[in-house]
Amino acid sequence: MRLALVTCPQLPEGTPDDAVLLPHLRAAGFQPEFVSWDDETTDWRAFRAVVVRSTWDYHARPRRFLRWIEHCAETGIALWNPPRVLRWNHHKRYLRDLAEHGVPVVETEWLERGRPSDLAELLRHRGWDVAVVKPAVSAGARRTRTVRSTEAGAEQPVLDRMLRSGDVLVQPFLEAVVGEGEWSLIFFGGELSHAILKRPAAGDFRVQERFGGTVEAATAPGWMTEQAAAVLEAVEVLGGAEGDLLYA
Repeated sequence: MRLALVTCPQLPEGTPDDAVLLPHLRAAGFQPEFVSWDDETTDWRAFRAVVVRSTWDYHARPRRFLRWIEHCAETGIALWNPPRVLRWNHHKRYLRDLAEHGVPVVETEWLERGRPSDLAELLRHRGWDVAVVKPAVSAGARRTRTVRSTEAGAEQPVLDRMLRSGDVLVQPFLEAVVGEGEWSLIFFGGELSHAILKRPAAGDFRVQERFGGTVEAATAPGWMTEQAAAVLEAVEVLGGAEGDLLYA
């Protein structure tokens, strides 16, 4: 059974994490193949299933990525996670949906593309001494930066450029990301598999490895596991994928 592990041109063989999958898939009778999502020569119908893994450039071409998702949906390809979840999840407005569903999320100012916003006034009104500014469609901390209220005027041109190309989020900076780290809880088929704790390099706030961040296995406290399970239930409802998430 041919199985597509979907990646991007920059990662033709996936990531080291993806490589761990290969022997297990082969032992289960699958023939895994890494395929870039934007490869127009690929006949996706030739695969038993198509699993999104390392499509880390989708944010640079979101419209094309969404068209690829639509093609899979219209052609009846077994895409995992389901197309409706991928569409919902590609833009960080999913955080707003979760908040409206009662899930606690970081306070967020939503800035719409093409609508000017005074960064200094925003931070003053919110009472945020330090904030994080990030695109609403992004991955890997791309174009994500911290801004101090005392420097907001100098950072205004950066925000203006970001708003010309897309929606933007502004959130208070969470010291816990630097102090404790950033947790990720991984679920397979709705069941908790494991958790990891990501920490930034000294003097940085970004936990990604390309910025010097580290990753280690960790045991999440009980309250966090319960909260994550509740979030997953909300995701299934809001994403239209009740009982249909391969992984989260």
